[in-house]
Amino acid sequence: MEQSCINRVLQRLFGKVPARISLGALAFLGFVVMTSVRINIAVAIVGMVRQNASSALTAQAQCLGGNETRWTDGRAKEGDSNRTIFPTEEQVEQGEEEEDQGDMLDWDEVTQGLVIASFFYGYTFTQIIGGRLAEKYGTRITFGICGLTSGFFTLLSPVAARSHYGALIAVRVLMGFFQGPMWPSMHALVPRWIPPLERSRFIASVYFASNLSMMVTMATTGVIVAYLGWAAAFYIPGTLCIVWASFWLLLVSDDPSQHPRISSEEREHIESTVRKAGSSRTRPQKVPWRDVFTSLPFWAIIIPDIGNVFGLSVYSSHLPTYMKNVLGFSIKENGLLSSLPFLCRYTGANTFGALCDRLLASKRISLLMCRRVFSAIALFFPAIFCIATAYSGCSATLTVIFLCLANFTNGAIGSSILVNYTDISPNFSGTLFGIGNTFCSFMMFLAPVCVGAIIQGQQTMSQWRKVFWACVPLYALTEVFYLLTSSTDVQPWNSAGEEEEEEKAKEGKEDGNCTTTITPLMVEEATKELNNKE
Repeated sequence: MEQSCINRVLQRLFGKVPARISLGALAFLGFVVMTSVRINIAVAIVGMVRQNASSALTAQAQCLGGNETRWTDGRAKEGDSNRTIFPTEEQVEQGEEEEDQGDMLDWDEVTQGLVIASFFYGYTFTQIIGGRLAEKYGTRITFGICGLTSGFFTLLSPVAARSHYGALIAVRVLMGFFQGPMWPSMHALVPRWIPPLERSRFIASVYFASNLSMMVTMATTGVIVAYLGWAAAFYIPGTLCIVWASFWLLLVSDDPSQHPRISSEEREHIESTVRKAGSSRTRPQKVPWRDVFTSLPFWAIIIPDIGNVFGLSVYSSHLPTYMKNVLGFSIKENGLLSSLPFLCRYTGANTFGALCDRLLASKRISLLMCRRVFSAIALFFPAIFCIATAYSGCSATLTVIFLCLANFTNGAIGSSILVNYTDISPNFSGTLFGIGNTFCSFMMFLAPVCVGAIIQGQQTMSQWRKVFWACVPLYALTEVFYLLTSSTDVQPWNSAGEEEEEEKAKEGKEDGNCTTTITPLMVEEATKELNNKE
């Protein structure tokens, strides 16, 4: 009774809005809030931890004076009266003491890297099971639980950090464990709800909300830390995450046929188009594991995604630290400038997504060629701009421009590699995405540790140049592999579950049973025959 009242109210408010648009809006917000609680620590940790004053002084002096020894006593050398005077180490420490430093933590770079990476220790191990849970039981409950638990563990983070860095690592491992199903579960929903010619745009606008979230989180977290303290940077997004999850669980349906407010025209349009693309009416109960892991088109997606995720992890995890320790930006400036590349990635994803769907609808380009062209844009160009960033020196303007261009072009990944899972196997796309994301997760927690190992307490331009160079071969070589081995054909093992149903029905007939098991595939074939006769 209560649910029907809610449906009537929602029908009056949003009755003219297509159901898949409402679904996309809720999913968009889900990616925003869950990404926020995942990456907010990358900015918050700048305000949580006491930085090594002499190290920061040395790195920033390079960019202000041209070499590491230009400013040593707080006075400009003769003839340099127009230059900015860089403070001494004593002045830096005095400035920090003027701020509220009583709540700051003494963690070295390696410890910070472990804390940032700890989320992915848990995140790695629930990708595959998350995809399977969504395929069998639905994305509504799987995705909703991800949101509830993410919010809860975020609220616990400040208490854990103050007690011991190991406690914070444990909390973030648990958060990652429960948030692992997030992406795979949504990928299980796409083939059931989104027509094929709309999938690039849907993935760009919804999935890449995570990049929009990175932008907003990095821009606002610095301000929150500066004015409210670093603990507030966890309390605010954690609360928002729990509120969103409550609405998601209340309003979302796993299938168009189950949606109480969808129009009959929209339901028929969705169901007819997704069936033609290879989606089954029934939920797949058994995964053909051997066929999946021996499928070259499947590995063609995973390999370049690994290269892509390493570079993205370097940007999202350590860009704020680079901005502060090398380019010398304050915590407030840091958040805004660090967020711009992710705004560009979201813009690029939507630009390339719309272009891809338009090209496919016009039939000017084949599906396979479309995936390969956009994947080349997504990986080759960031490799080039990584090199440019490495040699942009102390120019903050050039650094930000190159990082923005790298992320804008990388947005094409949504129109190529990410959507390719639904091309080769709509029925198992959640599981496939989970497998792929499991491999990628190793890069997510390996990248921050690698950066910490390269830097080794030396916040210098030369050390950071090595970090940027490390991304280049992973981008380029993995993309070459994709160009040589990728496919968009629906794989034979995609219909494994349907074949089993047909075999059971035939066995029933051979045994002389009076009743016959009617499968969804049989109904669909009978409908086609009837339409042909008419």
